[in-house]
Formats: sequence, structure tokens, C-alpha cells
Amino acid sequence: MIEAPAPLPAQDAVVPRGEALRLGLRANPLMTVGAVLCLVVVVVAVFAPLLAPYPADAGSATHPFAVLKAPSSLHWFGTDNVGRDILSRVIFGARVSPVVAVLVLVIACGIGIPLGVVAGYFGGWLDEVIMRVTDIFLAFPPLLLALALAAVLPPSLTSLVIAIAVTWWPWYTRLIRGHAASVAGRPYVESFLFL
Repeated sequence: MIEAPAPLPAQDAVVPRGEALRLGLRANPLMTVGAVLCLVVVVVAVFAPLLAPYPADAGSATHPFAVLKAPSSLHWFGTDNVGRDILSRVIFGARVSPVVAVLVLVIACGIGIPLGVVAGYFGGWLDEVIMRVTDIFLAFPPLLLALALAAVLPPSLTSLVIAIAVTWWPWYTRLIRGHAASVAGRPYVESFLFL
């Protein structure tokens, strides 16, 4: 008996972009939860003036007769030491937190990635100097270092971003250095240099 030839393996079908996202979210439930939480923070930040029960309390309003009230139906999170509604301040804080996070990541990656590439690719004394400076920053607890820098810098959002970014860049430098060092000796990198 003659067997029929086996069909050629089908090439991977191109999955539409939305379908690939849906499959990825279904395969990873933790990513789905994280995406939903990020979406909630963005929605709360956009609609903060509508969601906050006391929008004026997000600014400099004071209520001397409502100081340090316990959580209640009027103030779900209670009030602070000048009588402002804490829930309103948390909701308006959702506008600042994502901006700070993005700026810190941009600055930390802008410092850490180039230093890691230089250290991993060139090696030698340059790698030693960059990695020892990185080790010095990593020797201090990040929160303690950020607090010390924030105490020295003038109080502002820019100072906060700088203080946090200074504690984050060493992690990116170390990670990228390892990847760059593993790729630096491969033949395709060496052949590129001779082009």
C-alpha cells in the first residue's frame, strides 16, 4: 500500500493584534489583574474632580473643626491634622503618582542603560569603575538613600523624582551590563565591527 505524502507543516498564522492581547491576558491572570489595576488608577486620575467627595480638600483648604476625625460615612478615610478629607487627597494623588513613576523610570533607564552597555561591552578598567560606583549605590538601602537625598534637596516634585531615580539606576546598570557582556563576545557582534 502506498502512503500519501505528509502535508507540509503549516506556517504560523498571523494572529490579529487584539486577539494576541486577549490570548496573552487569558494565559496570564496576574497580568490581567495588574492591567485592571493600572486602568483603575488612570480612570481615577482622569475623573478625580468628579470622584472626590471634597475636591477643595485636595488643595490647601483647612477645616479646623474637622481635625483628625475617624473614618465615617462622610469621610471614608477620615481627616488629616488640618481637617482635609483623606480620600479626596488620595484620589487627587492618583494624578501625581503615575507621572512620578514614569519620570523616575525614564531618568533611571537613561542613566543605567548606557552605563550598563558601556561596562558590559568594553569591560576592563571601565567596567570595574562603573560597577564599583554601582556597588556603592547598592550598598545603601534605597529608601534610606532616597530620604537622605530628599532631605538635602529643596522640597518639590522635581527633587522627589531625582531622589528616587538616583536609587534606581544601579539596578538597570547591573542588569544591562550582564546582558551586554554575554552578547559582546558573540561572532555576529565581532563581524559587525569589521563591516
